[in-house]
Amino acid sequence: MANYPIRPRNIRKKRRFYKRKGFLLGLILAGLIFGAVGAAIGYVFAERYTREFRLRATTYDLERINVLEVPSIILDRNNKEIGRIFVQNRSIIPISEVPQILIDALCAGEDSRFFTHKGVDYIGIVRAAKLNLQGSKQGASTITQQLARNAYNLKNEAVQRSETTTQRKLVEAFLAMRIEHRYSKREILEFYLNRIYFGSGFHGIRSASLGYFGKEPKKLTVSECASLVTLIKNPTGRSPMNHPEINREHRNYVLTRMVEEKFLRAKDADHYKSLPLTLNPQPLRRGTSHLYERIAEAVAQALKIDEALDEDVLAAGGCKIHTTILKEAQDAAEQALLESLAHAEAQPAYSHPKYADYHKGASEPPEYLQGAVLMVEHDSGEVLAHVGGRDYAQVPYDFIEFGKRPLGTAFFPFLYAAGLSGSQTPATLVEDEAMDNRAVMVGGREGILGEWGMEVAAPTYDGKITARRAFENSKIAATVRFGSLVGLQRIAKIGAVFGFPMERAELLQRLCVGWEEASMKQAVAAIAAFGCGGKLGPAKLVYLDRVENAQGHVIYRRDYPPVTARQAVDPATAWQIHSMLAGACLRGSAAGALDKLLEKPFPGAGKGGSTHDFSDTWFLGYNKRVACGVWTGFLQAGAGPIYPGAFSRDLALPVWQAAMNAAAPAFGGGEIAAPDNLVEVPVCSVSGQRATQFCQEMAEDKASSKLRSRSTTVTESFRRGTESPAYCSIHSGSASDGLATLPALDVAPVVPKEPFVVGNDPYHAEVPSSAAVSRDAGLMRRRTNVLDSLDVGDGEEKISLPPPLRLHIDED
Repeated sequence: MANYPIRPRNIRKKRRFYKRKGFLLGLILAGLIFGAVGAAIGYVFAERYTREFRLRATTYDLERINVLEVPSIILDRNNKEIGRIFVQNRSIIPISEVPQILIDALCAGEDSRFFTHKGVDYIGIVRAAKLNLQGSKQGASTITQQLARNAYNLKNEAVQRSETTTQRKLVEAFLAMRIEHRYSKREILEFYLNRIYFGSGFHGIRSASLGYFGKEPKKLTVSECASLVTLIKNPTGRSPMNHPEINREHRNYVLTRMVEEKFLRAKDADHYKSLPLTLNPQPLRRGTSHLYERIAEAVAQALKIDEALDEDVLAAGGCKIHTTILKEAQDAAEQALLESLAHAEAQPAYSHPKYADYHKGASEPPEYLQGAVLMVEHDSGEVLAHVGGRDYAQVPYDFIEFGKRPLGTAFFPFLYAAGLSGSQTPATLVEDEAMDNRAVMVGGREGILGEWGMEVAAPTYDGKITARRAFENSKIAATVRFGSLVGLQRIAKIGAVFGFPMERAELLQRLCVGWEEASMKQAVAAIAAFGCGGKLGPAKLVYLDRVENAQGHVIYRRDYPPVTARQAVDPATAWQIHSMLAGACLRGSAAGALDKLLEKPFPGAGKGGSTHDFSDTWFLGYNKRVACGVWTGFLQAGAGPIYPGAFSRDLALPVWQAAMNAAAPAFGGGEIAAPDNLVEVPVCSVSGQRATQFCQEMAEDKASSKLRSRSTTVTESFRRGTESPAYCSIHSGSASDGLATLPALDVAPVVPKEPFVVGNDPYHAEVPSSAAVSRDAGLMRRRTNVLDSLDVGDGEEKISLPPPLRLHIDED
């Protein structure tokens, strides 16, 4: 058997399975298959999971994306806007009025890829997820998603459905994509900027721009734009009003982002970061004032009366609410009141809390000085001005609607009306001397009754004076004595007739000094009587005239029922009080009150009033067409004096003057005529009796500082039958003749038939024309004395006479 050589076998090494050909290809193929299957499964799952939210996103009406709450405009009687009634303080503007730098700041701070994405920023989502995993809270909602969330109230809807944040964001995402498909980027920006909330009650970019910086959006600076943009993420926590430092910090972050997005150079950003945060709030006026509350209340009443005025129409907004308010008078009253109260708080003796020191949100209620103004037309009851308080946001309490305070000396017109409508006259004499305070007991039980009514630092007493003089000078003691002549029961009765709640008032002497409380409405209606022939102002005040819907159709118009005037006193008494009120404004306690009025001569009059403790001041006045009342004081009982010597002429009067001047062009003019049953009689202002040619008194001439003779005769108005028949018993002759002590004879004087008599006229029968009665500047007239041409000097000047002839005696 042959031996063959054994050759080595070529044994090939077996490859590992993952190195075999086709394995990698198969793996990739398997991966693709499994990926496809997984994707398919994921898609099916995602499709099924998101179907509900995707379908729901298609149900929202995109045509209503910009339906915002539109305010209803409040117009005055001349169609001038005086405010807006709405829940959200907003004013819509087109995107063309928004500066590009604000849009840049918005994109940098909220959505840097706004102009490139289609509603959802997937890169932003990944970035936000990464940051959230690292512990930093980061959102990824685009501007469009935020618009969808706010426009359709998706947050509240998710709460009602008990949905998670992820589920709500899915709806936002699908809806945002629909919005992007339907609207352009600039349209979306316009919708967004007009809707978004910027804190402090400001909705929309214009409202925020005015509310924080007092300017239109076009005039905003770069730093101001950044301050507004940072509010979007946290409107309350970053408010520049409440948290200025926090706002400044986040403002600077937005400026940094603008540099990163190439909207700003780093150098410019550093400059803007160094600027202080400067606010100048001039917000859009909204339904947050005492006046707007009254108007809203009037609209609510109209809803109950007129079925044509649908509440849904008002809720939709866009209505025009026409009121009776006169914008000029309203604005003037508001401004003058603020200035007057600030002036009072600036006095050294003022010791109460001040308006400037009160911070909103303080735990204690504000107790600073308050005030109110009400102006009403006599005939219709239409309100021309209503200022119920100093600051509605801090003190919504409306003094006109709910408040009552003592009138003080402003009650005097009604007290004197009680007397003149009875047996007293303007010429009735009363004693003007110091009075023991125990007779009245205001401000204490001892001492002398104060004379605060004259509103001067050093009041004086003048002895026996007429009722007119006591009234015009607002004499306290003399008025109390006049009240004793009238009777407390009659004063309370007539006070109740004027509309004051005095039916059950205690019949004490303090009634005479305005102790009882009264409301502003009562006081204004009562003072109107003296300009309206004794008829009170209307009991029902009117604020609302008509309402138009957004299409301009009148959906409510008030009725004009005949106004039934209530007669408080007879026309003669009303005119007498009017005459005395005018005298007080010309030469009495309110002297100078008419000097600053535009209407000259002013046909009306007014009366100031202060309480015994200087805690309240009033001024009540009127002209032929309107009545206006002003009050200043504290809402808290027992607050004490505003400051010692706080008089109405300093606090209430300037406000009244401003309001009346503002109303004068539209509601001025018209003379208040005296009734036919009044007769004018020359009366001696000293005795209160009929004047004679001898009713003179010596008075110092201010120009020459010499004593001169002047007439004491005035022309007084009496209701026919009440005029005094007796002639002056004080000046009817000289004391040496004993005529002063003789009773006056009730006979008519002898009237000469000719103007001259033969001789030297020893009895002064000749009366030259210069002695004729002439009308004074006011409502009183004085007689010129024939002796006025003689300069009697100080009463001791010598008369030069020629030397006597030599006496020659013949001797017998």
